[in-house]
Amino acid sequence: MVAAKDGDLTAECQINNIKDYIEKNPGCIIVDKFEHINHLLDRNYQYQLLLQCHLLDSDSPVFTPSFVNLTTADTQSNIHKLREANVTYPFVCKPIVAHGKKESHQMSIIFDDYGLTDIQPPCVAQSFINHNAVLYKVFIIGDQQFIVERPSIKNLLPRGQATIHFDSNDVSKPNSSSFLTELDQEDVSKIPFTPDYERLRETGLIIQRQLKMDLFGIDVIVDCDSGRYAVIDINAFPGYEGVDNFVEVLCNYLINRMSCNETVSSDAEQYSDAEKQDQNKPKRLKVCSEHCMMYKCQKEPRNTEGFGYSSDSMTSDAESQDETPWKQPIKRCSKHCQKQ
Repeated sequence: MVAAKDGDLTAECQINNIKDYIEKNPGCIIVDKFEHINHLLDRNYQYQLLLQCHLLDSDSPVFTPSFVNLTTADTQSNIHKLREANVTYPFVCKPIVAHGKKESHQMSIIFDDYGLTDIQPPCVAQSFINHNAVLYKVFIIGDQQFIVERPSIKNLLPRGQATIHFDSNDVSKPNSSSFLTELDQEDVSKIPFTPDYERLRETGLIIQRQLKMDLFGIDVIVDCDSGRYAVIDINAFPGYEGVDNFVEVLCNYLINRMSCNETVSSDAEQYSDAEKQDQNKPKRLKVCSEHCMMYKCQKEPRNTEGFGYSSDSMTSDAESQDETPWKQPIKRCSKHCQKQ
């Protein structure tokens, strides 16, 4: 999808082939729609989506760190944008494209104004939150959630130092080994934090409703000063490393989706058959002259054959006001006929 956006004709052709197949085969089950996945390809847009979750309100224990979209290398302009968005030093500079490129994982940590010359726009600047070098990945597969602990970047201070460049894959994989993930001596002695797993699950559920997706993951860290939970990234169909029996879980999810789809299709067919039977039943008079219809409405009892009730069960006009419209006497008959 990213390559197609960048003008790759082969990728664009592949995407169009899939979309054409879906259009020609309406029974094809779409797990996560193109438009929903597309929202996650742009980091700035995915953070905007997070802000729409009520779970991330200002007084909530869950939040997303301050961020701003930087589109220029002009230092003074970026200083103004950072201050306006309340992005503080140090901050992480992330490529605007979140998936589909090797460069999507190449990031920088900027410590002061001098480091702004290292920015490569377009990118998203997001305040760095100290979290004792621990990251929680919440993997979603349908209505199931799996929480995996991963190494992350150590605690940092807002002091003047050279920009740190890193690849996020090198610091957050299960067996990652990097100087960036090794806590300083003063942080090692801190009491290990045990997360509230129910809160992590609730966060995943709320974000899932916002995204309308079934196969994705979120990255969560816990602010070691405030104890608040920060959502820092969302990944469409991630690697699911650390999820036991992932292939089995995924296959069971897909089988359940197909079973539900068959049930819905069967119900739709039954409804369609019932609809056809109703069409064969006697219908009400639709076309007539004004005088004829007026006479039918005002002088004669309604013909109730084929509508599931008899003339003996008919109520008075006053009582029928509360009934559904198609059971009520026809009024303004000539206009009614013309509409029909």
